[in-house]
Amino acid sequence: MGYRPKRKIFKLDFTGTDHEGLEASVRGLTVGEELELNEMEWSAQNTVKALVQRLVSWNVEDDQGQPVPTTFEGVCTQDGAMVLAILNALRQANSGVPDPLPQSSPDGEPSPAVPIPMAPLSESPENSAVPA
Repeated sequence: MGYRPKRKIFKLDFTGTDHEGLEASVRGLTVGEELELNEMEWSAQNTVKALVQRLVSWNVEDDQGQPVPTTFEGVCTQDGAMVLAILNALRQANSGVPDPLPQSSPDGEPSPAVPIPMAPLSESPENSAVPA
């Protein structure tokens, strides 16, 4: 019996961005899909297709408060900057590289460990670096 890796679903968080409140769950990229995205000729249509293939769910609503479907047609009704933000967040999450610490992060404290005293070795013949 072989190993079947589970496909990762990322719940993307847009807190502190222009898209505050947006929630999107997107299937992780395989290595091949990541390479394909890197080499893909950029166009709005390719970008939308790339997102739709991976978009599991989102909380996007239209002007009447109705849910926008995660289909090609639904995604096409949305702002291009938001679609790119979702794809970029997916690529960052997929890479496993964490976001940088917020600027308000403390610098930290010195280590509470007691320093180890250092003393020179005696100059006995067995410790000498120069042969006798």
